Amino acid sequence: MLVDRLADQCDGLHRLGGPAAREEAPRWAYYPWRRTAIRVLGPSSFRRLRLDRNRNKITAAEQERLESVTVGVVGLSVGHAVAHTLALEGVCGEIRLADFDVLELSNLNRVPATLLDLGLNKAVVAARRIAEVDPYLPVWVWCDGVVPRTVGDFLDGLDVLVDECDSLDLKMLLRAEASRRRVPVVMHTSDRGLVDVERFDLEPERQPFHGLLGDVDVEALSELSSRDKVPHVLRILGAGELSMRLAASMLEIDETLEAWPQLASDVALGGATITGLIRRIALGDKVDSGRGRIDLDELLQRLESPAAEAGEASTGRIDDEEVPEGPVEALVHAAVRAPSGGNSQPWSITVERRRLVFSVASEPAPVLMDLHHRGSCIAVGAALFNAKVAAAAHGILGPVTLPSNDTVDPNHPVATLEFGDGDDPHLSELYGPMLARATNRHPTHDRTLTGREAVALYDAAALEGGRIRIVTDSATLDESAGILAESDRIRYLTRELRRDMVGELRWHGSENADSGIEVNSLGLDAAESALLDVVLRDDVLDQLDDWGLGGGLGRITRDRVRGSAALIAVVTEGDSASDYVHAGTVVESVWVHAQALGLAVQPVSPVFLYADTPADLGRLSRRDADVLDALRTKFSVSLGVADDDRIALVMRIGRTRHAAERSRRRPDRVRYSHQSEQG
Repeated sequence: MLVDRLADQCDGLHRLGGPAAREEAPRWAYYPWRRTAIRVLGPSSFRRLRLDRNRNKITAAEQERLESVTVGVVGLSVGHAVAHTLALEGVCGEIRLADFDVLELSNLNRVPATLLDLGLNKAVVAARRIAEVDPYLPVWVWCDGVVPRTVGDFLDGLDVLVDECDSLDLKMLLRAEASRRRVPVVMHTSDRGLVDVERFDLEPERQPFHGLLGDVDVEALSELSSRDKVPHVLRILGAGELSMRLAASMLEIDETLEAWPQLASDVALGGATITGLIRRIALGDKVDSGRGRIDLDELLQRLESPAAEAGEASTGRIDDEEVPEGPVEALVHAAVRAPSGGNSQPWSITVERRRLVFSVASEPAPVLMDLHHRGSCIAVGAALFNAKVAAAAHGILGPVTLPSNDTVDPNHPVATLEFGDGDDPHLSELYGPMLARATNRHPTHDRTLTGREAVALYDAAALEGGRIRIVTDSATLDESAGILAESDRIRYLTRELRRDMVGELRWHGSENADSGIEVNSLGLDAAESALLDVVLRDDVLDQLDDWGLGGGLGRITRDRVRGSAALIAVVTEGDSASDYVHAGTVVESVWVHAQALGLAVQPVSPVFLYADTPADLGRLSRRDADVLDALRTKFSVSLGVADDDRIALVMRIGRTRHAAERSRRRPDRVRYSHQSEQG
């Protein structure tokens, strides 16, 4: 019979993407015991597709190294499970199988063969099963087993020897030859998952069986009956370590039992355990001589209920918020409702008799990506805008002063708002929308932005004497989404940036919940929430970094941006602290107006946003500085920002059915001067 499923295999190979395999002609694999030939891909393509689901748990480089490994298995009852698992996992490039015995019906409680295999040599049965998995894997069958005159040939060139035979004299013979040839020996004894490792490659003088047998006459072992072998077996296994049922069964050898019992589940566990050991030895991982147990019965008797988080999850909402009636208190309340990166609230507001004074707070230290305190200045500018809106609504609006500060000094103001008697009508109308402003991180379902809405947003920027760029076309949004996703990937994989990012998150019950971002406000779906604990593990992220992967880390940002109606870039011409404070007023004006139009708003600024120089980029990530530089240039071009402009903040907007969740506020960001308290 001919079976041709080559088209399916070619489709599977095509779906893998990546570098194409070298040109290989397909082959026909013929299985005479089935009287069947099947058409398969050429060797390297076949191996790539067959082992693709190993990817990441075994890297491509590791898989290539494993192709050079030669493993010998002696004893093909338990050894059948080992050999088959080795082949399935691609842990070796050659297998030698040795067993003189034939398959009997009583073997079918643990050997994965069929009635059609009865009477066949056990090594042949295993070899056929492996060939039906991988016709390219060389398998050498020793149907006479291993004897003193052939043991050297069997071990010649082996990287690892698997001992699963029943004969004590052969076990000793194998170890003597393995010691001479410096070949490691691994063995699995089914009872209670006992596994032995003897690293004769590292310790050629090591005593067989860890010295448990002591001095023994190897030739005399071959003459022993099953019952006479019991004392030696017990020294190897440890009489006190046997399972109760095997210990009781040992007393029935040559009475009601011919040999000790074995279960298929224990044998299958041995196949998995030994394969895992061989993979680690072959890849140079730390595997010492010794023994251990993977006792399923014991483990399954000690199952525990996983700990569930106690209490109700916080919604992060602040309902029925009380708004102060006094005009000055209302200004302060409005100012501290401003947005800030990571909800850090980096402002310090001093209330004096006739004015509010805004500075950048001296603590906590800014996060790494807040280069030159520019993100902090944006936040202060947003707080200033809110205060202006409240002042207009309460009829005490006065002039605003932005000192010409090139850099930020926590001891010096970056903005002041005088109390006067002004009442700007347009600003007054924004009082309610300003107090309702919030970040909405949920996906948006509507990708349309009307011309009227776009004009309103441009006007909102102009209201504060600022400029914005609005991007709505799908191609540019897709390109920008890719850049922002790559920025997120670097942020996750760079330890210092990751530390800052995780430090911003707040879980239910956090002590410092009056700052930071509540996890429940991230707008994650069930799958994203479930993966959060995995995503934030240092060992997981370091492993992805090691592999040069992690593209999925930016998926949420990429999907959110692609599904948005628009990206808005607030731009500034200058690079001084006052320029960025001014840009912050523009950001908040646009944000409040957008939300008033029914649009959801979320900042999505990339990690490189405030980097000007190679030194800045190096501070973010020394390794990825060049990548960040290229992303920075590409991002500006994508958004159509002129060379002499700087991006102060980027926001995505759209429509969503999900309500925004407002962040809490710190109570210690405002102080009243002596004059005000007396006044």
